Amino acid sequence: MSCHETSEVANLMHAFARLADKGTPQDLGALLTDDVEWTMAGAHWRGREQTLAGLSRMRELGHAGPDSGNRHVITNLEVHATGDRATALSCFLLVSAGSPAEIAVVGSYRDELRRGQDGRWLLARREVTT
Repeated sequence: MSCHETSEVANLMHAFARLADKGTPQDLGALLTDDVEWTMAGAHWRGREQTLAGLSRMRELGHAGPDSGNRHVITNLEVHATGDRATALSCFLLVSAGSPAEIAVVGSYRDELRRGQDGRWLLARREVTT
């Protein structure tokens, strides 16, 4: 994997975190494969439509989105790739909007990514552990 490809995958990971906090569900959908799978405590979503519905529900609960004021921070990112597939391992912090800000959740992501037909990396599977 070249430095350029590593940077592209890292940019996708960071863009996803930023858009989870400030973007729209449609913005997030543009970063997902059609057959994306998402697993976390109490939830397993398959496909872009079901995943976006689940992520929208997380917004309704105040965990993400512009109205939450929360911020997802990704750390300790490792990227491993072969051809058009990559695995990204990272830790995350969910920082609350309060004053002072507090770390509300600490966890990890295990992500699988695939390069789309247009050459862009897309999130194909996410396992969230807290």
